[in-house]
Amino acid sequence: MFKNFDKVFKFTFKNQVSPKSYKTLTTVVAIILFALPVIILALMASSKKNNGELLPSGIKKMYVVNEAKSDADFNALNALNVAGYTDIQYVPAASVSEALISAGKESTSAVWELKKEGNETSSTVIIPKGSSLTKKEVGNFSSFIKKNQSVIAVIANGVSFEALASISTPVVGDIYTADGFGKGISLSEDKEAVEEQITSSVRPIFNLFLVLATIMIVYFIVIFYGNSIMQNIVLEKSSKLMDTMLISVKPAAMIAGKMLGVLCAALIQFFLWIIALVGGFVSAIAIADKINPNANIAFITYVKNFDTMGIFTPVSVTIGILVLLFGILLYSAISAICGSISSSREEAAANQGLFTVILLISFYIVLFGGLKENAATWMYIFPTTSAMLLPAGVCAGSVSLVTAIIGLAVMVVSTVVLIILAGKFYVMMSLYKGNKVSLTKAFKMLSSKQ
Repeated sequence: MFKNFDKVFKFTFKNQVSPKSYKTLTTVVAIILFALPVIILALMASSKKNNGELLPSGIKKMYVVNEAKSDADFNALNALNVAGYTDIQYVPAASVSEALISAGKESTSAVWELKKEGNETSSTVIIPKGSSLTKKEVGNFSSFIKKNQSVIAVIANGVSFEALASISTPVVGDIYTADGFGKGISLSEDKEAVEEQITSSVRPIFNLFLVLATIMIVYFIVIFYGNSIMQNIVLEKSSKLMDTMLISVKPAAMIAGKMLGVLCAALIQFFLWIIALVGGFVSAIAIADKINPNANIAFITYVKNFDTMGIFTPVSVTIGILVLLFGILLYSAISAICGSISSSREEAAANQGLFTVILLISFYIVLFGGLKENAATWMYIFPTTSAMLLPAGVCAGSVSLVTAIIGLAVMVVSTVVLIILAGKFYVMMSLYKGNKVSLTKAFKMLSSKQ
């Protein structure tokens, strides 16, 4: 049945991968897919590293000109225990000009003026001449002021160091789960509970993204390459080569060879892009952990817990890939049937509507019915919807292995039947010289021929 399949396959495959545009597109997209997650996760880790973290100011002595109470003791700010701000010496000054003279003699000193304006206190930091302090360092001190403005306002109005120490005593608290409270283990101490909380919130979003990604992969590969399969199948019908080919190559072998030749070129692109994307995420997670090990980025935490959640196990990934491959083959076989009943490229373009309609109907069924947390079981088994839904479902662990195996078996059988049927249509139509043949008429002709 599949005699000389390899010759047809090699010829078609070579024609698909030889163009320079194919190689350029494959390489450029792979580089982008690798670099994108690295850049995004590295930026996220960096932003979390610096988010809310006060950087040291480099100021050793601060001359304070406080309008409300000139002798207010701002050394109480050191008691706040803010890293980088625990050993600054605060010296009261009568005026800004006097303070600038004193601070100008010391390279790491600055002047801080506090003025009462209605119900508010304005703050101004001045860098004296000859100071080694940079604008960035003084800006860090301004951030410290902004973060502790309530405490500073209290000190500026003359509250004593002892009173401030009492006011600023932190209230220590923590969060417990019901089980953790009984064991005396808080969420901050229970790393597993934190990770479980993160994964439970991320999982529905991740599963939805996985289903959408599978739908898009099947949809776009079939749309982009379906027409190419049809055009390849009708290529010899307009020349004298067809009669010779039908003698040396079995119809099913020719259909399968042409179809798989086109699809293998597409799938090589696809899997190279997937490898680049996975490699990008693996590298991105390693880089993000290096930049900020305590970033607690939800996506990274979720990925690291794949093994404990039963996601992307070797068996589920294998079944998922097979379903995806045979799903694409299934739609390609429908496309091949449209090409088999066509006598010319123009007819093939007109008949393309058949497989496009089937693809769109399945697409919308999955889009509106398969994105739920528990989609109907039949959608994982029926071939045209299973192609889009089952790979994501089995890899994410939301579908049982029994259902996945049944879906895969139905997919394989359906694909083989459609390829054989396309071959029969090709032979039947090879010598047909009448009017344009619709699929319905082709089935009637095939049944009457039996």
